[in-house]
Amino acid sequence: MRMIRPLATATFLGALALSALTTVPAAGQVVQERVDLSVVQRIRDEAYNHSQVDSILGYLSDVIGPRLTGSPQLRQANDWTAQQLRTFGLTNVVVEPWDSLFGRGWERVSYEGRILTPFVQPLTATPQAWSGSTHDARGRPVTITCPVMLLTINDTTDFAQYDGRIRGACVLWVTPPAAEPEFGPIMRRIPIDSLFTPPAPRERPQPDSARMAEMRRQRAIQGRMAAWLRAQGPAAILTPSGWQYNILRTGGHLDGRLARDSVYEPSVQLLVSLEHYGQIWRNLKRGIAVRLELNVQNRFVDTDRHAYNTLGDLPGTDKAAEFVMLGGHLDSWHSGTGTSDNGVGVAVMMEAARILKALNLPLRRTVRVGFWAGEEQGLLGSRAWVRMHPDVLPKVSAYLNIDNGGGRIRGVFDQMNAAVDPIFEQILFPFRDVGVMTVWHRNTGSTDHVSFDAAGVPGFQFIQDPLEYSIRIHHSSNDTMERTVADDLHQMAAVVAWMTYELANRDEMVPRKPPVPPGAQRRPF
Repeated sequence: MRMIRPLATATFLGALALSALTTVPAAGQVVQERVDLSVVQRIRDEAYNHSQVDSILGYLSDVIGPRLTGSPQLRQANDWTAQQLRTFGLTNVVVEPWDSLFGRGWERVSYEGRILTPFVQPLTATPQAWSGSTHDARGRPVTITCPVMLLTINDTTDFAQYDGRIRGACVLWVTPPAAEPEFGPIMRRIPIDSLFTPPAPRERPQPDSARMAEMRRQRAIQGRMAAWLRAQGPAAILTPSGWQYNILRTGGHLDGRLARDSVYEPSVQLLVSLEHYGQIWRNLKRGIAVRLELNVQNRFVDTDRHAYNTLGDLPGTDKAAEFVMLGGHLDSWHSGTGTSDNGVGVAVMMEAARILKALNLPLRRTVRVGFWAGEEQGLLGSRAWVRMHPDVLPKVSAYLNIDNGGGRIRGVFDQMNAAVDPIFEQILFPFRDVGVMTVWHRNTGSTDHVSFDAAGVPGFQFIQDPLEYSIRIHHSSNDTMERTVADDLHQMAAVVAWMTYELANRDEMVPRKPPVPPGAQRRPF
């Protein structure tokens, strides 16, 4: 992994308004980026002393709340973000439907649950997205009691022994994840030295016959489980949270797309805290009967099966037909309030656009902001936009994305596009004093910049401090405003606004990767 090369610091520090930073890439070509320090200072002052990022994020999180794709809350967020962009002075603001249907929306209404035997206690759980409800034969809400059955499914031949036996029962079959106390410290900030020696890409384990056989066995069981359960009619399906300490890390229903695409009522599926799931599992293994009392009420929304993206522009001048794009996904899962995943990304990108407009900074290229739906279901919103606007893609110089939580920016992944490294290093240099230190020559994935990268557009995700993102927050009931740090949000907005300003005003567009050979495909991440 290449590290940041020394820059012409004397020139940088000696400039009063404009300085040219020089570095030499591997090919020997000199790259110069013009850095206006007076603009840096103005952006930082606006971001730190006149910030609105906290109020933007607070409204998304505490007023609108969780924004599951297809839900009324997400449509409210589409409209609210559009209005905010207009208020901040952006033009061409649209709430744009995808070119394909998403399916039914869904929202939680209420949940009550108790373990009745072997002793009474509240059951810490929440419905998975697109879960059904407990109701009587006439469809009226009802409280049910059910025995819990442990299904031992080692291969597909084991289903037959339970045929006709689980109707009206609450069932579980997933072995609870291993859990142990956190004996050692967990990194919240990236140490400076490790920014210059980034972690090596994870090696994929070499295939062996035993591991491949186990993977085939698990796929066969999972492939049959959903359809088999639909036919058997259990009262509820219980699955364990992947995290301990009563953190509920939610996701979608076992039936997947069928749960939102069909008119049928999916089974009740509850995500149960690891501690309560483990207790139930162990008692059933001991032969101790476990009985639950549940009242689960959810609502399906079928008035509009479309999903929408929100977009707006800061118009450019002499290069207005070209674009620098900023974005993040507006949707979230439902157990928390979608603050860090990804209200932060939306709020920071909106604040960066507000800063550029409030300071009336000249922009040669048009800056376009995009807030995507359906990221949590597979980057659906950004992929739809890319698919719908092929004529715009060659004109997009770069797409910048935030979706790694609320930690401050420490650099950027170059997405294996080494030609951008000297450009980004110079642009980011004025923020070394607030921890922006590096460009990492590696791919990162699983969020919306991948949609652009796969289409040949330079798409990038920032490196961020982890804080508690991957141990407490991601997709969980803890994804709330309490997990954010205001100073980190201000730093992020300043960095993004500055990088956007620089990319919008370069003479040249950001270098693209070499074209993919005919017949080959870019590897999805």
